[in-house]
Amino acid sequence: MRLIDFDLDEPLSCDVVAETVGATRALILRLAQEGLIETLESGSDEPLLPRRAVVQLRRMQRLRRDLRVNFTGAAIILDLVGRIEDLNRELAEIREYGPDSD
Repeated sequence: MRLIDFDLDEPLSCDVVAETVGATRALILRLAQEGLIETLESGSDEPLLPRRAVVQLRRMQRLRRDLRVNFTGAAIILDLVGRIEDLNRELAEIREYGPDSD
């Protein structure tokens, strides 16, 4: 299987994100307005979303389906998982290079 390198910062419209994840445009706008998904600065009233928002939304949808949490709960879970992953990377770095190396 060949991996494709995507630019996760590529801006996408709410319509493209909604179609990609199988959600309504209104839901995507609501989640963006509530700060539950990342947005990019745009010159218009409608926010642009980075491509990574598609990944985030798919994870949120799985959490809703599998654990029956709401979108706010799913966003909190994903934030905490991200923090744990960051800490694990830092810990692995410390173990590999030692605490005093730069």
